[in-house]
Amino acid sequence: MSKYIDTVKKSFANLNWFESLLLLSILSLAVMSFVIKNDFSVNACIAAVAAILGVFCVVLGAKGSMANWLFGIVEAFLHIYICFCTHIYGDMLQRLVYNLPMQFVGWKKWSKRERDDHSGIIQTRYMTWMQRFITVVSVIVATLVLGLFLMKFGPWLISVLVNLFPDMEFKTLKMDYDTPSQLWLDSFTTVMSIVTMWVSVKAFVEQWYMWLIINIAYIAMWLMSDSAFSFMTVAKYSVYLINSFYGIYMWNKLSK
Repeated sequence: MSKYIDTVKKSFANLNWFESLLLLSILSLAVMSFVIKNDFSVNACIAAVAAILGVFCVVLGAKGSMANWLFGIVEAFLHIYICFCTHIYGDMLQRLVYNLPMQFVGWKKWSKRERDDHSGIIQTRYMTWMQRFITVVSVIVATLVLGLFLMKFGPWLISVLVNLFPDMEFKTLKMDYDTPSQLWLDSFTTVMSIVTMWVSVKAFVEQWYMWLIINIAYIAMWLMSDSAFSFMTVAKYSVYLINSFYGIYMWNKLSK
């Protein structure tokens, strides 16, 4: 336990002004959320804490700090709860069966790439052109497969799930999409998130370009929601978006 606490302490001790500004921004937005909405319910507090921890996670990740995985574990549990309450079960299942376990895998993998000064900061690296090609092809193929599956078997799958869980509303699994583009966007963001998490675990710089695209998609999704979690979740992903640019800058430096 002392090892994990020490890693977190080192991370916060080395924050620069921009990183501190990002953390303060989400703390300020959390306070604004309570003041503007005058909502001090348990769910509103959980949304605020999840947003704060999520930003801590990505900011520390952008600077290559291993502590980001520790914050990511707690944030993943809270986000799973939020998705359950707002009936976003597709995202919830992805977090539960993939993102959460990958936090532990990420900690283990990054531990092997820690710099010699034991600062808790890792040595990043670039993909080869072949790895980039395989990644792009994998995303395209998997998106096509998932999209075709949703077109052919989506309604059947949802009817089975509804029969198993009659009281649940599946917002991310639809009997029919309003437009074909929505179906393919849904497929793309799902596949892209899974692939990007693996790229992140492998400590490749290219992950930040991928997160940039994903964060834009998530902001659009949560702007359509009117739940108690919406404001802080949109705020969180907005800071994530800014942090993506910072991650691109920092990880290019850390690779040298």
